[in-house]
Amino acid sequence: MNSNNELEQVKERVERLEQKLDLLAGSLQGNRRSPAARFLIGFGVVLAVLFILMICIGVVQFVSNGS
Repeated sequence: MNSNNELEQVKERVERLEQKLDLLAGSLQGNRRSPAARFLIGFGVVLAVLFILMICIGVVQFVSNGS
């Protein structure tokens, strides 16, 4: 009888773990972006960095010409 109770407890714990893993897998897949969205985000970041670099170069040239 003791082994039956232990076996039932182990089965219940395994079922709970499976449910938690299913929930975790579902939430992880829900957070994934499509490849197109990732590309657009990356492209936007690259454009922003280039824009900032161009502004910095322009400021440096303006300051060096002003002296």
